[in-house]
Amino acid sequence: MNRPIVHIGYHKTATTWFQKSCYPAVRNFAYVPRQRVKAAFLSDTPFSFDPAKAREVLQLDATLPPILCEEELSGYLHNGGLIGYLSAEMAHRIKAVFPDARIVILIRSQPDMIAATYQQYIRGGGTYSVRRYLFPKRYLHGASADPYKIPRFSFAHFEYDRLISHYDAIFGQANVLVVPYENFRSDMAGTLADMQAKLGFEAELGAKAKKRVNQSYGAALIPFARFLNLFTARTVLDKRTLLNIPYWYTVRRFILEQLNATGLFGKPPKPERLLGKDICRHIEERYTESNRRLAALRDLPLAELGYPL
Repeated sequence: MNRPIVHIGYHKTATTWFQKSCYPAVRNFAYVPRQRVKAAFLSDTPFSFDPAKAREVLQLDATLPPILCEEELSGYLHNGGLIGYLSAEMAHRIKAVFPDARIVILIRSQPDMIAATYQQYIRGGGTYSVRRYLFPKRYLHGASADPYKIPRFSFAHFEYDRLISHYDAIFGQANVLVVPYENFRSDMAGTLADMQAKLGFEAELGAKAKKRVNQSYGAALIPFARFLNLFTARTVLDKRTLLNIPYWYTVRRFILEQLNATGLFGKPPKPERLLGKDICRHIEERYTESNRRLAALRDLPLAELGYPL
């Protein structure tokens, strides 16, 4: 008998595609829309969370097992999952609601992941430079510099072995499927077939298996996007706002997407170009031990896929 599937992210690993194209097409599971998942798991404090209430909010199908996909369950990428507290708590909430769940975690090589995270920061209205975004504590003082008071980007959020070990301990390693995004990107059909075989879901995707969403901005568009973002207070908090123009967030996003689609602003920059050589070197050194621990947890070709080891 199929058991509930909960796909928790990470961000920037095709979760939008899974939510829009893949899981709604699954025949033998009932896909639960994102708004219900967020309302069920992310709205209550740890002191008021009620698993029975969460199941009611999810509006579970009486005959088919549920399939959920929500990257916020792994923690919001711009605040490090509230320095890990939210990321850890969500595992316990999922266990309370679905004791026999299968967990899906997609990961991505940290240099690519952090470059994509900064791109998402700009897409979401960010204005700061790469260095200011990634190393906020160097630029802040007092309470603003304390992450337990005002969480911001955190390198620790992408130590994948920590979260995977946490889920292994709660659900059992056999119930936690870890998939490198690089495999999905290079062989979507093969990776999906493997996921279907391991998780038991059935879907005929056809052309949907080739459709991409959320294309990163071309290199030349990023400075212009940062300028336009000065005139909206949305949606990231760690930013500057010169003037908050009503509805400008939506307008400037439409403008940027249309400009990006022309291809005139070049391709999305590689991590070394976007982040700089010294920051890329810092990233490689920062995650070596974490990835070695991950290699001990899972038999994955991390070195071949570009993960710092």
